[in-house]
Amino acid sequence: MGIWARSAGGRAAAAAFALAIATTATAVTTAATVATAGPAGASTTVTHATVASSTLHPAGGVTQDVSQAAQAATRAYWTSSRMAAAAVAAGVDELKASPAAGPPPGTPTATHFNGVPTVGALFSTTGTHAHFCTASVVDSLTANLVITAAHCVYGGSFAKNIEFVPGYNNRLQPYGAWAVKTITVAAGWKKSQDPNLDFAFLAVAPPAGTALPIQLVTGGLRLGIDTGYAHPVEVIGYNDTGQLPIKCATTSFKFEPSQMEYFCRDYWNGTSGGPWITGYDGHDGSGTVIGVIGGFEQGGDFRWASYSTYFGLPTLKLFLQAQFRQAR
Repeated sequence: MGIWARSAGGRAAAAAFALAIATTATAVTTAATVATAGPAGASTTVTHATVASSTLHPAGGVTQDVSQAAQAATRAYWTSSRMAAAAVAAGVDELKASPAAGPPPGTPTATHFNGVPTVGALFSTTGTHAHFCTASVVDSLTANLVITAAHCVYGGSFAKNIEFVPGYNNRLQPYGAWAVKTITVAAGWKKSQDPNLDFAFLAVAPPAGTALPIQLVTGGLRLGIDTGYAHPVEVIGYNDTGQLPIKCATTSFKFEPSQMEYFCRDYWNGTSGGPWITGYDGHDGSGTVIGVIGGFEQGGDFRWASYSTYFGLPTLKLFLQAQFRQAR
């Protein structure tokens, strides 16, 4: 589903960042969850065991830097017309299959709505082709990260001209367009597109008119790690045949040990990377993201069944690396 410099100051920033993470891990009590505090009350829901085993070893991913010149080119490239054309062009050729056997009885149907600030459309190019996915802001210490599916940003090579538009609807950009400045994917995804590693973290740069990081503009979703498989979830995505996001209240469940699934009709291409949110608040788009559409069959071949990689230790490690990378 969807398309596939060091200084003393830098070392000090990295040390301070590492200390903040380590201090959080020390404060955790057995069987409890911890909120890793960051800007604007940012928090990441993790278990004691997960934090203790991962905070000192955030490696295992590959980060692609995007130059300031390339970021400027991205901003110039994505006009309102090109964004609309990307949605249509991708949808014409790649609609998900509709099998003769329909969804299970009681399967809900996604509905259009005007969107929320924490979730948006993710635009990119590969060669001469324009693509369209979904991404969401995730609470972080750096306050500038969004999460999406790895297949949206790497499929043999890194995508170009990646821009995130939170709250995108009917060509409107209520919170601006944010060019991507780093792309972090798991090494296993880059090597073999392992479906159990189909997630990516992107650092975004502020648009003209603001110096604030995105999390202070839109808010963010907490990152849920090892939360289990079965949850009531709200899943938000952008079908690449329309200009409004869709949402669906449904239930996630275990598909395989490293994969989750849910049933809801009308999730087409473009919804890849869409967050699976527990504790969803429709007023501000807050909650906890426990998955993103992707994983098995890059999110699924049927419009009524979608998948996600299960968020465990590899997800947390990559999340930490995406932050450490910026503190160097």
